Amino acid sequence: MSLEIMEAVVKDLLSHRFPESVFCWQGGEPTLMGLDFFERVIEAQMKHGRDGQAVGNAFQTNGTMIDEDWARFLARYQVVVGLSLDGPREIHDGFRRNLAGYGTFERVMEAAELFQKHEVAFNILCVVHRGNQERGREVYRFFRAHGFDYLQFIPCLETDPKTGEVLPFSATPDGLGRFFREVFDEYRRDGFPRVSERNFDALLSLHLSGRPGMCTFDRRCGGYLVIEYNGDVFPCDFFVDRDWRLGNVMEKRLADFFHHPLLKVFAARKQEVPEECRGCGRFSWCYGGCLKDRLPARAAGPGRTYFCAAYQELFAGAEKDMRQWADGIKRREAEIRAVEVARSTKRNDPCPCGSGKKYKKCCGRDV
Repeated sequence: MSLEIMEAVVKDLLSHRFPESVFCWQGGEPTLMGLDFFERVIEAQMKHGRDGQAVGNAFQTNGTMIDEDWARFLARYQVVVGLSLDGPREIHDGFRRNLAGYGTFERVMEAAELFQKHEVAFNILCVVHRGNQERGREVYRFFRAHGFDYLQFIPCLETDPKTGEVLPFSATPDGLGRFFREVFDEYRRDGFPRVSERNFDALLSLHLSGRPGMCTFDRRCGGYLVIEYNGDVFPCDFFVDRDWRLGNVMEKRLADFFHHPLLKVFAARKQEVPEECRGCGRFSWCYGGCLKDRLPARAAGPGRTYFCAAYQELFAGAEKDMRQWADGIKRREAEIRAVEVARSTKRNDPCPCGSGKKYKKCCGRDV
């Protein structure tokens, strides 16, 4: 990405003066742009931001180029980092090798140690594939043993572009289901509430607020924009292809893309599911899953997720605990609110509950 395009994007987004604006830097591998590029990013954000705006940056890396300078920079500007690590050495090095054919496990673990040393906020991005789907308990315990408490388990599904057949390294629905079951059993014992895992967090959020906070399970797609190195804009990082190109940031403002007819078409595709999905008691928990996981791959058309069976297993196994945890959180929040009301309400004030009685004759009697 050129500095010109980078600054155009930064200037445009920050001109809207949102209280919070977040830039997510991915690749390929973003560290290949060099640290100088991201120092210029911060300069541009400071230049175009205004008092009262909070600007956040997220950064996804394979960790192989992280050194002291990178770690200090990421810590100084409170960049949230996603570090790719698929489990213990044997699992990670099975697929993640450099051009010379050597595994990258040691380099990634060194990056994690640098992040811990410099107090960089980071989470582990673990791709679940055929090589680790049967080892969920082992993978989870490995992460916990190394103090990795922020986790994201991301199912792998890739297809042959010519035949549409699922490639053999992809996770299987049954395998992913067993992986989720093993990991959740471990999480139930020692994870909640110390460990954050994106699928579990989404389910808990769903029970607390009715919204998962994770696009895989959300009602609609199209909640963010993807900007390629040349400024081309797309509705999702899994659909960066000609059919879904919305335009270029050097030609239009970002706000225009959110009103683009093609983005609306893309967003609506999430609801195009078989009748059996709509009749499912947990349809409102996933809405057919991620469009990229519907086959034929990346058709973004009618269908349900290839991993339906895996998510059904996760939902069924976690439902009881999620409801209990959500109820406990709600009770605690109610207790905190009650204490705050008691501190700010005088005995003869009208009761905040709206009963029309004085506080001392109503809710105040129990305080």
